[in-house]
Amino acid sequence: MDPLNSYANMKSHVTPIPTPLIIRASSAVLVGAAIAVLTTDLTPGIKFGVTAAGLIITLLLAYLHPYRAKIRSFREQHNISRVPTTGQVMPLFVTWLMLMVAPFFSTAALWVTILVFVVVAGWTFLTFPHIDGSRQLAFAKTA
Repeated sequence: MDPLNSYANMKSHVTPIPTPLIIRASSAVLVGAAIAVLTTDLTPGIKFGVTAAGLIITLLLAYLHPYRAKIRSFREQHNISRVPTTGQVMPLFVTWLMLMVAPFFSTAALWVTILVFVVVAGWTFLTFPHIDGSRQLAFAKTA
């Protein structure tokens, strides 16, 4: 199997209801901050509070935005299951791993915190359409 053909095949499928840029960007910033704060020397209560708030606000933003209703309708019209796929769960595993590893860098230098923020925010921005299921809609006709 040629990886370039697989990549071209994947890119040829256009997402019918893309994740809004404001949702992707705000989720990336919130998740990046939620994990990066764990590398600081703040008290554990503040770290947990910021982390919990960032992740909860991310979920609320994503699932209360009107584009979710469009996705739900598209799923019903094309008989697409609401059960998460492996492609939706794997990026979350990487994020979870970063969440678990970040406390080991507690009291790290500021540049480490900034690096963690940039890496996590970038990862979240790139993978969010897969996590929220909007990218899965591009493959509805082939399913």
